[in-house]
Amino acid sequence: MINKSPVTLIHKYRTLPCPDREILLLCRKLYRGERISFEQKTDIILCSDYFIKKLNRDYRGKDYATDVLSFSFNEPDYLGEIYISLQRVKVQARRFGISYNDEVLRLLVHGMFHLLGYDHQSIVQRNEMEEKELRYFNVQFL
Repeated sequence: MINKSPVTLIHKYRTLPCPDREILLLCRKLYRGERISFEQKTDIILCSDYFIKKLNRDYRGKDYATDVLSFSFNEPDYLGEIYISLQRVKVQARRFGISYNDEVLRLLVHGMFHLLGYDHQSIVQRNEMEEKELRYFNVQFL
């Protein structure tokens, strides 16, 4: 029996590359490590600053482009959606001194933990979320 991926990858901003294989491998690792049922699907949408800015404005009331947004729908078979701005990825990778692909993966992990209910509104929450994230993606920023 072939184990289909629980993730659908949608590359909406084709001007910048998409590390498809790495994303799908990391998602499998996250699903297994966090014991998420493969029946719970996740959509990962790689988009532009323009697109994510519109989402951020419409759903969060913040009129600027952000790097990642997660939307959970509290459905048993649908974990949610993760939007990643590839334009933010390019800028942040340069700023943090890491590769473009590593920044995509870092934001993916961050977005996934938001879908799982983690947040970073307080120091305690931030530390808990970062500790979980480091299990899947450990890049030290200089």
